[in-house]
Amino acid sequence: MRLRGERMRTILGMAVVAMGLCGCSASTGEPGAADLQRAQAARPSDPQLAERYERSCMACHAVAASGAPLTGFTPHWQRRLAQGMDQMVKHAAEGLNAMPARGQCNDCSPDDLRALTRFMSAGAAQ
Repeated sequence: MRLRGERMRTILGMAVVAMGLCGCSASTGEPGAADLQRAQAARPSDPQLAERYERSCMACHAVAASGAPLTGFTPHWQRRLAQGMDQMVKHAAEGLNAMPARGQCNDCSPDDLRALTRFMSAGAAQ
């Protein structure tokens, strides 16, 4: 029994270390708690864009479980932005996969969509 207890402590210790490593978003491509907090707190500096972001974009891009690329989380945006900003704006305008056309921002102009995409992908290679 004693060996089993020591073995359990070792396994639990390794699990704790592994969980800590999994929380490191750069190594896994999955956002950690700090990444989620940043996405939930982020707002464009322009008040009009901030209002549109809160109304239309945030419901998906500040929630990791949505499947949308998380605002400000580089690993989610790099592959998408490799296609170029024009393609990203086209996808935003027309919709793609689960993303509805215009991200349900019917009053967003193409320039607004471009600015919002730049804001959400900030930090990623553009």
